[in-house]
Parts: sequence; C-alpha cells; structure tokens
Amino acid sequence: MTRCGLLALAWLVGAALQVGHAAVRPRVAEIAVENLSPVPVDDSAVRAFISLKEGGEFSRSALAADIRSLEKSGIFSYVQATAEELPDGIRLIFRVKARPRLRNLVVEGAHRLSERRIRRLLKIEPGDPVDDAVIGAAIPAVRDAYRKRFITDLRIDWQIKLVPRTALADVILKVREGSPAVVRVLRFEGNRIFSARRLRRVMKQKRADFMSWLTRTGVFVEDQLEEDRAAIRKLYLDAGYLDVEVGEPEILRRGKYVDIAIRIREGRQYRIGRVSVEGAELFSPAELVEKAALPSGAIAGYAEIMKAQRRIAGVYSAAGYLGTRVTPDLDTRPGQGVVNVVFRISEGTKVFVRNIHIRGNSRTKDKVIRRELAIFPGDPFNEQRVRLSERRLMNLGYFSSVRGYPTPTAEEDEYDLTFRVEEQETGQLMLGAGFSSVDKLVGFVELSQGNFDIFGWPYFTGGGQKLKLRVQVGSKRNDVEVSFIEPWFLDRRLALSLDFFRHDRRFLSDDYDQRNTGGSLGLTWAVGSFFRAGVEYALEEIHVYNLAADASQLIKQEEGRRTKSALTFSLLRDTRDRVFIPSRGNRTRLSATVAGGPLAGDTDLYEVRIRTAQYVPLWFDHVFSIRGMAVVVEEYGDSERVPIFDRLFLGGAHTVRGFRYRDVGPKDESGEPIGGKTAAFLSFEYAVPVAEKLRLAVFYDAGMVWPDAYEMDTDLNTSFGIGVRLDLPHFPLRLDYAWPIETDEFNDQPSGRLSFVLGYSY
Repeated sequence: MTRCGLLALAWLVGAALQVGHAAVRPRVAEIAVENLSPVPVDDSAVRAFISLKEGGEFSRSALAADIRSLEKSGIFSYVQATAEELPDGIRLIFRVKARPRLRNLVVEGAHRLSERRIRRLLKIEPGDPVDDAVIGAAIPAVRDAYRKRFITDLRIDWQIKLVPRTALADVILKVREGSPAVVRVLRFEGNRIFSARRLRRVMKQKRADFMSWLTRTGVFVEDQLEEDRAAIRKLYLDAGYLDVEVGEPEILRRGKYVDIAIRIREGRQYRIGRVSVEGAELFSPAELVEKAALPSGAIAGYAEIMKAQRRIAGVYSAAGYLGTRVTPDLDTRPGQGVVNVVFRISEGTKVFVRNIHIRGNSRTKDKVIRRELAIFPGDPFNEQRVRLSERRLMNLGYFSSVRGYPTPTAEEDEYDLTFRVEEQETGQLMLGAGFSSVDKLVGFVELSQGNFDIFGWPYFTGGGQKLKLRVQVGSKRNDVEVSFIEPWFLDRRLALSLDFFRHDRRFLSDDYDQRNTGGSLGLTWAVGSFFRAGVEYALEEIHVYNLAADASQLIKQEEGRRTKSALTFSLLRDTRDRVFIPSRGNRTRLSATVAGGPLAGDTDLYEVRIRTAQYVPLWFDHVFSIRGMAVVVEEYGDSERVPIFDRLFLGGAHTVRGFRYRDVGPKDESGEPIGGKTAAFLSFEYAVPVAEKLRLAVFYDAGMVWPDAYEMDTDLNTSFGIGVRLDLPHFPLRLDYAWPIETDEFNDQPSGRLSFVLGYSY
C-alpha cells in the first residue's frame, strides 16, 4: 500500500473512532448541592425540579433546562450549575441561594391605609418565598394605593429577619407616609394660541377641585409630567407650530400643595409649501403626491403630514410591496412661514400570500375566523387588508387581542400570513335588579354565549353563533326570552335569527293587562358596506285581560285573545363609529309590516315606519344628536279597526320626555290613552362629558300621535330638559328631568317629570 493510502486509512480509522466516541453520551456520575445562603435547603428540594438523574445521560441542553426550572420555581434567588468531568462520568454541582418562607409580616407606621389593606396589596401570604426582590416587586401596588389618596411623598423600607435554624423569616415593613401632595396651581407662560384651559385638557396631570374627594383628581404624579409635555407639544405640532418648545415644568411645593408652571415658546405657524416625492420608481411621483392629499397653503399640522405619509405607504401596501418605507423630510422656511415636504421612499418588493395560518384558537373553529378575513392565499400582501381583518376579528368579541404578521418562506416573493389570536370569555351569567320610571322594580337573570355552537357537544362553544336566555320578573312585568343567531347561515354572509318570547306587561295601562306569546324567524344580509336588508316572519298570540270594571267601551272591545301573523321587510343603514355612545355617523331603519290577509291570523293591518338618528361631533368631545321617527298603521281587508296593542303611543323616557308613559295622543272619555294610527317624534340632544363614564345633556323633544292614518297637523307636545348619563358596563343609567312646553288637546298642562332607565338609546 502506498504512503498516501496508509494516510487515508489512518484518517478514516481516526474519524470512525471520533464518531464512535461522540455517539456515546457521558453519564451523570454524581449530583451535589451547595447551599450559598443561611437558609437551610434539603437536597430533595433541588432534585425535585431537575430532570438529570445520577446514572442517566448528560446533555448541556438538559442542564440549561434544569437551571431554568429551578429559577422558575420561585424557591431560589440564585442558581448556578457546573459540570466536572470524572473518570466514570460527569459530576454536577448545583449552587443555590434559597429564599426563606414568610412566617410573619408586620406593618409599622401605616395610618391612611390599614395593615390588612397593605397585606392584600402585597399579595404575600405566610409560607410564600420572600427576599428583597420579591418584596420590591410587590411594593408598587402599595404606592399606587397611596397615590390615589394624594400621598406621593412616601417612603417604604423593609427588613427581613431570618428565624434561626429554620427556613422561615419575619418581614417588617416600615411605612413613612408623609403628607398628601395636591396640585393647586397648574399654569402656563408664553401661550397665546391655546388657552390654559385647552392645554390642561390634554394633560393627565389635573388640578384639584371641589370634586377631588370623589373623583380622586389632582393628586401630584411627577412622573406624569414628561408625558404631559409631549401631549402639549403634539397639540401645537398638529396645529402647524413646528418650532414649538415646551420647557421643563417648574415645581414649587408648599406644604401639601404643589404649584406647577410650564413655559412654552410657540414660534410661528407654518403652512404647506411644495410637496414632492423622491425615490419612487414603481409609481409616478405625481400620482403619489396626489394620493398624499396635502394641498399647498394648508396648515402644516404634523398629524396631517403623517396621514399623508400613511396614504402614500398605503399605495404600496395595497399593491403588495412589503417593507416599503416612507419618511417625511420637513424643510421649514421661518421667514416665509412655509414648510416644504419631501417624502423619501425606499421601495420594498412585491410579495404574495402563500398560506394563512391561525394560531391561539383553542375553542373558536378555524372557519369562524377565516370567513371574516379580507385577504386570501394568492392575494398580494396588502397590509391594509390585514389590518381590516384584525378589526373584523376583534369586532366579533371573541378575542382580547388579534395580530396578523408575515413569515418568510423559501420563495422570495411569497410570505405566509399568520393571525395569532388570544381568546377571551364569551359567556356571561348576569343576575341583577333595577328600577325605572316605566317598569318599576324588576329582577332578572340572563345567560348568554356570544360564541355558541349548537352542535359543539359538550361545551357548545366555538361556532360563532349567539344564544341568549333571559328571565325577568317585576312588579309591572314578567318576561321570558330565548334568542338564537347564526350569522353565517348556509356558510354565507346571511344572518338567521330565531326568537321565542312570553311578555306579560302590566304597565301599559291602568285599565288592562297584556300578554304576548310567540316567536319569530328572520334573515338579514349585507348590502354594500353600510346597509343591511332583512325579512322577518312573526307569529304571536296577544291576550288582553284583567280589564277594569270602569274601562271605556273602546277598551272593553279589545278583551280576549287574538293571533297575529306578520311579515316585516326592513332596510338598515348604519355608519356610526360605535354601537354604544356613538359620536358621529347615522343609523336609519326603514321597515314595512303586513299582518293578516294571505298570512292568516285575526289581525289585518299594515305598518310603515322610519326611525333615524344622526350624531355630530363637536369641540372637546361634545356630541350633538338628532333622533326622529314617523309611523303609520292602518287596517285593511276584514278588519274594522287597528287593535289597541298595534296602535301608536308616545310619551315617557324613550320618546317625549316630560309626559307620562304613552300619555301623548288620543284618550277615551275617561282619560285613558287609546293610541292612534299616525305618530311622529323628533328629539335634539347636546351631550357633554364631564368625567370618565359620566356625561351631562340638555335636550328638546317634540312629538304627537294622531287618531287617523296619514292625517297630521301642527298640534304638538314639546318639552325641554336636562339629563345625566352614567355609562357603567352592563349598567348604563339615563336620568332625565323634563318640563313640558306645549301640550295637545288630550293633555292638561302637566308639571315636570323625572324619568330614568337602564340601557342605551338607539
């Protein structure tokens, strides 16, 4: 064999030996525990959290995992491990510092917070591991509680005393409360464009006022001032004052009071000069400047400039050019009062969506999520559609967070799109009681599931359906309601609704009671972006009973049971920004109902109804709203009259306030409301937010009910009033007091009336 052959053979033998040696993993010969703290530690406390065992295989990854496991246990404040090679294997040494366990917690010096309250805030119970890090992490909760009581000059120290020959420790918490710090003066220097009141509105730091004892506003939080400086600067920037300077707040403390002064150099206001684009090759600069919609001569508000930047980026995003960066470069000309804006563009590459993955949904079915998406495999990677998909998924109410993000693939022009969702509870059990000026005292229990699955045994969740069961019992009403909605009937954007109900109402009149029992089946579908069309069939039995002996003949003829079979067609337009407490937009519903005739039943009538609400945002989050309604109902065929339960009524908390419920319109000879066939209502309201979840309102209502169909005159009932809106979750309260201004022939001049209801107005 040649020399080269011998060398090659030797190399192969050596490599084989190396591979053979690598294939044999070393064994753990010994595991030792060294305690670096005075707290006693049993070896078993360490071994319980590690996977490596004596006699077992050793690996560096397993050792790293064991260290993490010991750290996460919370028992040890320090963990270190070393591996020593021995002839018969590996010797592992775990060096740890054990945390003592709490025996007693003593709080000294606390007066404005009780010791019991501080213990609850710390969330450290006897038997829990404690050290400086654990206590230090719990202290901010105590500081926050004191801050809400206007105390920021607070000092908290603690001492950990080990109990000899045990693994226990006593903690002594020493509190020096100091005096409360309240902002008395919050003033500005150099401000001409914006008033001090306007500047204070954008700040989170507030002055104390006569309501501070209730609202807790006015507490001095020094850390908040830096954020407030940025908010003031943004206010000026958005108004075109691009050179504005907001100085460091000057803080003067006088006892428990704090005076704050902020100096502002406003500079001059700029207007847009020349707008240009650099770096664009895929789209013409002229086209992008047009899309920016930033006209020359307009006020150079920084927010508007950033909107223009996003509009240009949106052009690339809509075409699938991922990674495009658009940077506005502002060239200010103080002498001319103009700013030239150059949008510098770094163009990305066009990519397409390969696959869409859904992550994080343990209950909600994939198809329930995918059917709401606005982007699909094969589409250009349009970030605007990704954001739209996120909003759609959040609006379902099933998730606390939704995030869509791209993931590169082996192909440069293809990305996978992942939507990661975090599910939240969608079922509710509500028990409550309430009181209103119409219903009087009521108690209710309601079970609802917003992500119901009728075939999803055994948990019945994840199918995207909605189910609600409600039972309400009161002094003036008893109700049982069951409703079910399938928003994607037959896997189409077609909502199927089923409702069953039994309403026993004793508040409608002093002369009779009424019970409605029945159900309905409806279908609604989207028509464009803001419209929904619907059709609904309802079948119910109406029982008028318990008539007063002195009731008029008009009411006595309504006694007994009737069946109503009706078909309703509707068209809804909704452009509101929010379903509850909207600040802009319109909601209008037009409906036509036909009962009886070919649909059978004991009632032959038709009804045409339009209801609308317009919301207009004003300054400082004030909202002006206009609500209106017009209805006509008339009998046909074999019916000689419109039954009293289908007649129209106005008055009360939901329509013309200042008048009793259903008291506007025709009455019989004894003064009992009997309703009419034509009704119209109009309301103007101006709402002002005064605190979080609290609004005040002034309003003017006008309306009338006329006896005959299509017959109207100018004889109206009008009222003026003031109201309070308390927007608490699940418990919104509207409280109104109204004074009648004009009354019709059926009403004596009534005095002012208080009305209050639970719920929102639509």
